[in-house]
Amino acid sequence: MMKLVFLLVLLVLIPPLITESFSYFDGDMINHNIENTNYHFNESQSEIIQFNESSNEQQVKRYLIFGKGSISEIGNFIQTPYSISSSNGFFSIITIPESTVSIFQSKGFHMIEDFQLDFHSKYISKNNVSKISTIGNIANSERVHELYNVTGNGVTIAIIDTGVDFSNPDMQHALARDNDNFPIMLDPDGQGLILTNATFAANIDQYGTIKNFTKSSFHNTTSDIYVKARDGGVFLNVEQSGDGTSLLVYNSMFPMFGSSPLLNGTLNDDMKIGKDKHDFIKSKSGIYHLGVMYQGSPSQPQVVPVLVVDSKKSGYYDTIIPDMSTSWQDFTKNSTDKKIDFDFDFTDDTHHVIGDGNEFLIYDYNDDGEFDYSVGTLGAQILDIYGVIENKSDVDETFGAINGTLLPPINRNGEFFGVMTDISGHGTGSAGTIISKGVGEYDIYNDTKKFNIRGIAPDAKIIPVKALWFGDILYAWLWSSGFDNHDVEWKFSGNTRADIISNSWGVSTFPNFEYAPGYDLLSLVMTTLSLPNSFSEDYPGVLMVSSAGNSGHGYGTIGLPNASPTGISVGATTNNIFVGYGPFKDEPRFGNSTKHSDHVVDFSSRGPTLIGDPKPDLMSIGAYSFTPASVTKPSQDYDQDPFGMFGGTSMSAPIVSGTAALVIQGLNEKSDTYVPSDIKNILMSTANDMQNDVFTQGTGMVNSLDAIRLVNGEGGVFKVYNMESSKNLNQILELPLKNLNYTSIGMESPNISLENIPQTSWFGGRLNPGDTTYTSFKIENPTNSTLTVNVVPENLKLIEKFIYDGTTEPHLQDSYHNKSKTYRPNYIPLANLTGSEIIHVNSSKTMPDDSSLLVLNANFSFDHFMNQTNPIYADDLKISSLYLYDWKDKDDDSEISSDELSLVNRGGSWGTVQELRVSKPTEHFENQPIVGVYPVPERYSFWGGSIKENSTAFDYTLSF
Repeated sequence: MMKLVFLLVLLVLIPPLITESFSYFDGDMINHNIENTNYHFNESQSEIIQFNESSNEQQVKRYLIFGKGSISEIGNFIQTPYSISSSNGFFSIITIPESTVSIFQSKGFHMIEDFQLDFHSKYISKNNVSKISTIGNIANSERVHELYNVTGNGVTIAIIDTGVDFSNPDMQHALARDNDNFPIMLDPDGQGLILTNATFAANIDQYGTIKNFTKSSFHNTTSDIYVKARDGGVFLNVEQSGDGTSLLVYNSMFPMFGSSPLLNGTLNDDMKIGKDKHDFIKSKSGIYHLGVMYQGSPSQPQVVPVLVVDSKKSGYYDTIIPDMSTSWQDFTKNSTDKKIDFDFDFTDDTHHVIGDGNEFLIYDYNDDGEFDYSVGTLGAQILDIYGVIENKSDVDETFGAINGTLLPPINRNGEFFGVMTDISGHGTGSAGTIISKGVGEYDIYNDTKKFNIRGIAPDAKIIPVKALWFGDILYAWLWSSGFDNHDVEWKFSGNTRADIISNSWGVSTFPNFEYAPGYDLLSLVMTTLSLPNSFSEDYPGVLMVSSAGNSGHGYGTIGLPNASPTGISVGATTNNIFVGYGPFKDEPRFGNSTKHSDHVVDFSSRGPTLIGDPKPDLMSIGAYSFTPASVTKPSQDYDQDPFGMFGGTSMSAPIVSGTAALVIQGLNEKSDTYVPSDIKNILMSTANDMQNDVFTQGTGMVNSLDAIRLVNGEGGVFKVYNMESSKNLNQILELPLKNLNYTSIGMESPNISLENIPQTSWFGGRLNPGDTTYTSFKIENPTNSTLTVNVVPENLKLIEKFIYDGTTEPHLQDSYHNKSKTYRPNYIPLANLTGSEIIHVNSSKTMPDDSSLLVLNANFSFDHFMNQTNPIYADDLKISSLYLYDWKDKDDDSEISSDELSLVNRGGSWGTVQELRVSKPTEHFENQPIVGVYPVPERYSFWGGSIKENSTAFDYTLSF
């Protein structure tokens, strides 16, 4: 039995199945698909299976319940499978109908409804016209591949995310495998469990010929198998004289949809397993197991009949056969007016054996050589969080924790197996950013030009770990770090499963459990797992990488666990190749150029943390680029390539994880020894300065080429670090690290200290008035020759500040993209901002020559932003976003049109202040700088989208 401890559970709302990931959706790009519809299973209208769930059953929700006394006090009301207890009280997770909350509250228990884990992503439906483009030369990785043949080979990265779909040919190679070629995948959410315990008996004689039974109930099975005359085929007797076959189906959408993880379903159609009495799918025991996969979303579920057989040894079930053709017909049935003659035939489907390298459940419906449909990857280990398989619970008297069973990839008795899926596409985007092979060709902007998508470390291996909820993260991290759970405690196995753990998620808002980011459980555990010898003398530590979050542009917006001082926290920068693509196509406010990049994105979260140390550590592309996506198409006539537009700090983190994989391969090939802090310091020492403050950019943009040059002692680069930062951190975190109740998560208390951890960043500690602090930086020269290093102090100061007061004018037409309901921003030449004598119109000297950073702000009155007379808070908002362009007046008519604008940077959020930044601004304007203030044409509710009223003018102030 494996031990699972839930301290907090965060439920992720899963968007519709066919979506693409936008890791931040700016204020002027409104998500029109924000409604969350409540579905009943009988509304899914699958024609494969009918569910018997009563429509009047109450929808359950997850709640956190805690209080004084013993956990046994709530046992009289409801079974609580996952809990922790202490002498001070208890904490538990329960799933109950909302209407019953008052019962527990009346007994004095505290209740908090679960809240969403922030995957730093929002979603928008795929555009049916536009095609895909390339990740591009991000972080100089392409030059590393070419010059050094370093591609991440031999490095394994765990992606803690929404799962990974490996169906895309650009990704199938990257699935990590063990020595038996079994996939290494973990689903601590318990979503990927597939039950196959409906049994059908066949009468097979000693010569291998299948016959009908002479007795009606030859075996104690669900039903039997019959043979039609005149070679009519061999069938599972599902119809059973019109009664149908009842079976249990695991509900992968629970508890979002449905009142139970188990659904009672009925199948009514016989299913073919052979052509004749001699040619049929073989089962050595003569007992065939049938199940149904139910996953996806209620609006378009994936319902897949699956057959499991013991093909080689009687009673040893090893082969899984999904009826993909029938599932595809059911999945796309609403996209055709034709009457569907459902297949219900296993004989034309692929046989899968876990470990044979063909675990990908994919289907090409029209035999054109390109896959159209995916239902996951076989071989995931599933944590049985609801006790479906192991329905007994053991409460340890010392720890008070419930043991949850980690199930094998396939039950050899034929009762169940596990699959890895990714319904949202977020985890697939994170993984694809790292390991996309670049074998596919894609048309970027529907102009026939073909591009490849190649990841940062295309030869690295990915361990997908689906962890949508906070409580699953501890299990996910410890397992990925190489720990195994035995009875009531975790023990290090001797080897880490992953070299790097990449986390494109975080918690920006958190309940008041006394601990803020940096002091919270996850941040402290991330800190500990990064340290060698922390939980075991032979534990080498794992490099922990996390996205900084999309809560900028304000300072102090780093959330948890990204505040961990030993992990790598990554912020986001721009990459304007999205201009002209998808929802950005033919929108005047995006201009017509994709050439500008490498500026801080407005939404990127910033430090300092509550601890006080500088964060983020590094930056990389977050707005935006493209990654491979699932091959699944929503309809038979859908013609878009399998890709996704991805971004935010959700993309920045895996870019840095991929770069770290390159560094690790380089060190391995040189047989150099290293620990996680060495990798972090190499990356930070070789980053490119973006001219922002450290709380915004850390040390700057990650640069894999310079990092590999450092590893190889080339290029004049060097590593720099100090020891005082970690000593100052240790003074602050020593007590919290010691006081963390490790026994509550089944771990022995580690003997750790941060004092001797080299840090590239400088943290002076917490000072009282009159205190001073200092450090000595050590520079390591990796070359065999002398390096000359100049240390030049810089005084950051405000050179000039310019102000402009204006009033928005909505619904202005663009002369180039002049079409209905398409509007342009209000244009203001930067030269119109007053406050300096050096301003010149139509000149690149619009800003001072010695300026290293331009910060442009638009400020709006709160009274104008929000209609405060509306009885519902934030239900009537007027939003306006901010742009900065380089304008070349091509036709010399002094009129600005979108085809003359090159977008430099943009800022957009649902708030009263917009901000954008441009590094080294004098290098980015060949012509005249133009500010764009774009009033969103309609007024919006934060809760429900457009309120169908036009925006009206409101005042603003620009400053830069």
